[in-house]
Amino acid sequence: MTKALEIWIGAYSAKNEVGITRAELLPETAELVKTAEYGGIENPSFLRMNKAGTRLFAVSETGEHIDVDGDKAEGGQLASFPIEADTRKLGPGQYHPTHGADPCHVTLAGAEDWLAVSNYSGASVMMYPIRPDTRPGPPSIRFRHTGSGPNAARQEGPHPHSVTFSPDGQYLFVADLGMDKIMVYTRGPEAHEWTASDAVSLEPGTGPRHLAFHPSGQAVYALNELDGTVTRFAYPEPGKLVRQETVSTLPASFTGENTCAEIAVSPDGRFVYASNRGHDSIAVFRLNEGTSELQASGHVSTRGKTPRNFSLSPDGQWLVAANQDSDSVILFKIEPQSGLPIFAGAELTVQRPVCVLIR
Repeated sequence: MTKALEIWIGAYSAKNEVGITRAELLPETAELVKTAEYGGIENPSFLRMNKAGTRLFAVSETGEHIDVDGDKAEGGQLASFPIEADTRKLGPGQYHPTHGADPCHVTLAGAEDWLAVSNYSGASVMMYPIRPDTRPGPPSIRFRHTGSGPNAARQEGPHPHSVTFSPDGQYLFVADLGMDKIMVYTRGPEAHEWTASDAVSLEPGTGPRHLAFHPSGQAVYALNELDGTVTRFAYPEPGKLVRQETVSTLPASFTGENTCAEIAVSPDGRFVYASNRGHDSIAVFRLNEGTSELQASGHVSTRGKTPRNFSLSPDGQWLVAANQDSDSVILFKIEPQSGLPIFAGAELTVQRPVCVLIR
């Protein structure tokens, strides 16, 4: 019998509402089944898990929080939850301040010795060393961004939107929507040393949001939220991004408003997927086998409104999409030849889902 896949869903929620949902994907019957719901954390809008599956990390995307003394403090929080091995239940959370408003993305380095958080409204990135027991230590490094872009409504200042470690863990790439830049930070020779090393520009007004590495490690794809495009970068040497082509995530006939949200590369390196909020679809790109160049391949409706986030299963056979404004999480089966996600007939009702993590 094929083993069930574990799914964790983060949502925009009040502290007394369900914020994190655990579910299972049953591959043999193409079912999604809820197994647990958790409250007690406000707006857990992005989730990450360590490789061993023993700890879940979540950002609490808020402008202020209540500190350990019961006082209001500026900025959001990073939450860390132990996971019971047998029951898969979340244990009590440990919380750290992010020292910036609206943390919206969190990631672990491959060696799981560092964790990074981007503060969207706080114009900063926080880095936390990971202890041997898998818990984050107090934040020890803070990078501040300065700059703006031509979109007065969205680019009045810096907005670090995502944090992505290089495959070797020596570099941290930060997509800043407000600056139209990807900031590059480099690990130093000392244990707690990271420094700024590069700033890679995109076209003004693109608004880079999320990044995804090709499995080969030779290309990086940037999803641009504001102008609805994907930009390919060559990665010829560690830490070096070289801009290549930029392609639209939308069909030529679409004339409505749209912003992009999530991007992922298939585990076999043949396809790139990107979500459209407005067109409410997953855009599919076939990749040139030799160059990893983007070739538009089609669009699939997410069967709901505002697909903020989606996730691919580790085997590349399934895609689970979260429709924020229709309170739905939808299961798709990937057609292996075309790469197109095909609705698998399964749907979960989750209030304001904004992140999907598949283990």
